[in-house]
Amino acid sequence: MWKNTGMIALSSLLLLSGCLPGLEPDDEGVDIDQDDEEEADVEVSPEIPSLDNYYRSILQDGQFIHGVTRGFNTDIVYNRMDLERMEVGMQEIASEEFNQNEYFFREGQFINRNELNSWLMREKEGSEEEEGNPDGLNPPLGSGESFEEQESSQPRVLSNILEHNYVFENEEGNLQVGGLVIGLSMNSVYYFREQNSDGTYGPWLNETINEQTSLEEGKNLANEVLERLRNEERAEGALSSVPIMFAIFREAPRDSTVPGEFIATAVAPPEEGIGDWQSLNEKHYLFPSNNADEEQRDDAEAFNQFRNDVNQFFENYVGVVGEGYYQNDELRSLSIEIPITFYSKTEIIALTQHVTDRLEQRFPDELEIEVKISSTGGEEALVVKEPGKDPFIHVY
Repeated sequence: MWKNTGMIALSSLLLLSGCLPGLEPDDEGVDIDQDDEEEADVEVSPEIPSLDNYYRSILQDGQFIHGVTRGFNTDIVYNRMDLERMEVGMQEIASEEFNQNEYFFREGQFINRNELNSWLMREKEGSEEEEGNPDGLNPPLGSGESFEEQESSQPRVLSNILEHNYVFENEEGNLQVGGLVIGLSMNSVYYFREQNSDGTYGPWLNETINEQTSLEEGKNLANEVLERLRNEERAEGALSSVPIMFAIFREAPRDSTVPGEFIATAVAPPEEGIGDWQSLNEKHYLFPSNNADEEQRDDAEAFNQFRNDVNQFFENYVGVVGEGYYQNDELRSLSIEIPITFYSKTEIIALTQHVTDRLEQRFPDELEIEVKISSTGGEEALVVKEPGKDPFIHVY
């Protein structure tokens, strides 16, 4: 796993103790040297007990510091599950480099909205005034006579870029940027459609991109993004002095019921290029599903037994569904949803007790499990089972 590079001294990014001057997010990026701005109270969000170890966040005047591309990622990522998995997974990956007891989380401040938009578009010769896009990270339009031939011969491999910042408190008690994590979200399927002369659109077309291509292109893009981030004109070259992690994420197809996966990660140490890439093997399965039955037979059978146990409690069939998260072909966590028609509170309590008992009977003790029982009226009960611990039960 990654070695911790420690806390990097970064004098040009030093922040006044108790304030964060020049870090007000806006669409034009971040000016880190505006010392004449009014000082603002700064605090760190409290640690909240959770199944996962989340980073504490930096607050300014009691408010969360939003990234300068806030809302942009939601607009361009089709599958919300992909974006959520990417956001959380990047923090998990960051924990290998940035100790959660020493670093605090802040949304990205160094790649602004307009810049990100141009990066995600196709490369096109010519200046911006000539409607060119020399900064595009996706390949130029391909050859061919038809729109479909041109698009499919050179599919857009890059879907999105997500930036996370990690801040620590230095020896002088000042908050200081200690490093970045950059997520490169790659298309597994490129979707496109032609705009007609009357403004309407034709049918959706698509081109599949294999995982090896996603991996190779992601590595090449990481080198280009690193060069741009460490340009002397960005933050006066200060990002050369901090480690920058890269994580390549492969999005799921649009019709997928589970999110995509991270496939590789690497670190560029201070003043250095990107080191060795580490392959990641993670996958999500829907239970029940043909994929789970074929590829994770034992776990699929255990889930089916649990589902039958739950349905024995009711007179009518209940559609119990689950999502399993695997690392290196091993089931690490399981999320289960049980939708019901509203019953009396005593019956919901009895069901929750029954579900808890069946969880302990059907699944291994080291597995992390969360079960949500809901009705048309909202959440009814929650069961959480942490590895090696007794289940936690809450009835709303």
